[in-house]
Amino acid sequence: MAKEARQFEQDLIANAQDQTGKSVDEWMMVLGKTGLSKTNDLIKWIKTEHKLNHMQAAMLTGIFLNDGKPVHDYDVLFGKLFAGKEAQQPLYDKVKALIDSNLPDDVLFIPTKTYVSIEAGRVFGCMKINKGNIRVGMALGETPFDDTLVPAKGLGAMPNIGHMIELKSEEAVTESIVQHMQRSYDMAHQK
Repeated sequence: MAKEARQFEQDLIANAQDQTGKSVDEWMMVLGKTGLSKTNDLIKWIKTEHKLNHMQAAMLTGIFLNDGKPVHDYDVLFGKLFAGKEAQQPLYDKVKALIDSNLPDDVLFIPTKTYVSIEAGRVFGCMKINKGNIRVGMALGETPFDDTLVPAKGLGAMPNIGHMIELKSEEAVTESIVQHMQRSYDMAHQK
């Protein structure tokens, strides 16, 4: 889950010296001197030359390739998700507010590189921000599709997200989204 990746990254940043023998800043200098610029090459080099585990190598590589900045910085990720799609911000805010005010307090909206994961212990929904719409994905199992609840496509999210509602305006944000999201939340937490 997206939340776990952020926690791993924050832990590595805070404890890099103890966990790896070097601070993150020192790693950035070491990696810069390798001349490598491809993800897999850097990960392999770190694992081979410095005997770090895959997670540590991948996190350090991600930070290095992100100009020394954390990859999972929520503000930066949200900014990138809305870059060139700023007109969708009010629509996103309205959907988020509706979900926040009607679902349990443990629901989190976690940005990834391509979508916003909606989770509470388990991923049960997502929002994909496009230039002309926002697609709200849900994990509704065998729930039948209808005119507004359609098969998920182009979300880039977890495979359990099989349904979506496509929103093109704030007027399209209705209580039915809350009902579907509540059902998705409940189904995700039955297991």
